[in-house]
Amino acid sequence: MMFVIYLLKLKNNTMSNPKIIAEDWSLKPMMRSSSVWSHHKGHSGGYISDFKTVGQDVRIIGTKKQIYDLFCKMLNEEGWQIKDSWKADMKEEYVSLYKENNKKAVIISLI
Repeated sequence: MMFVIYLLKLKNNTMSNPKIIAEDWSLKPMMRSSSVWSHHKGHSGGYISDFKTVGQDVRIIGTKKQIYDLFCKMLNEEGWQIKDSWKADMKEEYVSLYKENNKKAVIISLI
């Protein structure tokens, strides 16, 4: 459902605008594989594999078209689903990161 809302937001805005923007995404939790070392597994220990739920907030820097393309890529490759999104304040350091990344969209993990 959020995907449809996100697409509608983008449709209402022109995607050809070259202006660099910052947008925050709150992603739906995902299951990720995880392993821990345990001394209880056999005499010499070993890894125990399991899954954990990971939620993540990220800040995306780029043009509207780059952000849309990145969303589609991350949906297909990583299974990202947006729970919520909002505009973030643009800072000069974000513009510097964007330029250092050859003017491609930048993902910043928020804690």
